[in-house]
Amino acid sequence: MKPTNSPAMSIFESLESEVRSYCRSWPAVFDRAQGARLTDEDGHSYLDFFAGAGSLNYGHNNPVLKRALIDYIERDGITHGLDMATTAKRAFLETFENVILRPRDLPYKVMFPGPTGTNAVESALKLARKVKGRESVVSFTNAFHGMSLGSLAVTGNAFKRAGAGIPLVHGTPMPF
Repeated sequence: MKPTNSPAMSIFESLESEVRSYCRSWPAVFDRAQGARLTDEDGHSYLDFFAGAGSLNYGHNNPVLKRALIDYIERDGITHGLDMATTAKRAFLETFENVILRPRDLPYKVMFPGPTGTNAVESALKLARKVKGRESVVSFTNAFHGMSLGSLAVTGNAFKRAGAGIPLVHGTPMPF
């Protein structure tokens, strides 16, 4: 196991933000993954209890999923459709309706996750507070930054702020 001050880790320590500190104590630079195992660049195998922060419930590089993904990419399938209607999204929704919703008579709608501005705002707030060593952040009225608690704390819209259900502190609103 490499200590975090090893040459292999130096590029991460010198150039990567320290906002995500949980991975700073991991003793390896990982190169490959299969199932529940990660392999570092020196060939040591680790059981992956992190599992992509819970997003890898089928493990790394599941052969069935990997083959489907490679086939999709090789046919130039859309890899970033965000909210667009695509043939892949239609196929998923039809399958979801037929396999999950209809057999259970569930009237639900599907919400697709995607990249959000609120994640960027949260990161900016954390970074600014860490660098400056201050808690309070000045924000401007009529601004909207997202629906997470940190973003709501600097959002100028009182209706949106009230949706938090708790007092939002450490923000100083100013007129724009």
